[in-house]
Amino acid sequence: MKPITSQPWKFCGTVLVLGLSCMASCAAESRKSPPPAHVASPMRETDLANLKLTPQAEKRLGIVTAAVELRKLKRTRLFGGEVILPAQAAGETSIPRQSLFTILPSLSPAELVRVAQSQIDADGQVEQAKAQLGAAKVALVRAEQLLRDKAGIARTVEEAQAQAGLAEIGLRTAVARRDLLGPPVLGTTSPSRLWVRVPVYVGDLTRVDHAAEASADSFSGSATNGGLAAKPVSAPPSANAGAATVDLFYELQNLTAMLRLGQRVAVTVPMREDEESLVVPFSAVVYDAQGGVWVYEKLGPGSYGRRRVRLRRVVDGLAVLASGVKPGAEVVTTGVAELFGTEFGAGK
Repeated sequence: MKPITSQPWKFCGTVLVLGLSCMASCAAESRKSPPPAHVASPMRETDLANLKLTPQAEKRLGIVTAAVELRKLKRTRLFGGEVILPAQAAGETSIPRQSLFTILPSLSPAELVRVAQSQIDADGQVEQAKAQLGAAKVALVRAEQLLRDKAGIARTVEEAQAQAGLAEIGLRTAVARRDLLGPPVLGTTSPSRLWVRVPVYVGDLTRVDHAAEASADSFSGSATNGGLAAKPVSAPPSANAGAATVDLFYELQNLTAMLRLGQRVAVTVPMREDEESLVVPFSAVVYDAQGGVWVYEKLGPGSYGRRRVRLRRVVDGLAVLASGVKPGAEVVTTGVAELFGTEFGAGK
């Protein structure tokens, strides 16, 4: 190997090439556009939501804490349901009739009028059949009495029995036709008792707890509103082969007229299996102006941090959380609104 000093022109050429490369790189760096945004003092969300209170302030605000628990709760699933009229209730008329399965979807006012007219006509046919049956029974009694008094013949009794039988068949037919038209629709735009039809995918049918009470609420309802208790009811089988769904039916009391016929609702249906979930008392939850859900976690003596959480649902006064806090963490359950007001300058 020859020493570098023996070929000084090669060494100088290498240095020159390196220098030119460095100058080209620096020129390219200088031609790059500046970043579109620059954050001078980046901070995490948790750093902006910490409070420090004196013991006197804690006592004045009435701060009470509770630990975040991990409990086994019944798993639920949210389905879409449709508000419908219930099946014909027993005792609505003086005629004993079968509780046929009738579902009236949401109808326009004109369609409701046409259905009401059909129901009125069917009610008239039922009354007419009742009158015919009564007359046939009277004729039968008279024919039997004449036969006993030796003033009539057996053929007259047989004909009266046949007429009474035909009248009974006519009455049953009229009642069945009336049942097919469903409950009276006049004045039932928002009845106090309704059914909810919930289509469930057949693959999930075995996982649904059919005997458990569900909860129905409008899609605009918030988690603070537990919804209306929906009790499962028995109904003849109903399914949609094209959608591969089977219908479940629930009955609810619509005393506040919150729901309307044909309205789509959110139905929370319990499943058979359980799941472990983070739960805190619902009083620990606070909402901000943008709808964000928060809790205040106790970080130390007099120190509290506002933590964003994801709220799944509310069960028996407990808020079921998806994330945001860890099991065992202490969260404020009393004085939450006061802490929120203190943080944003609205409290004292």
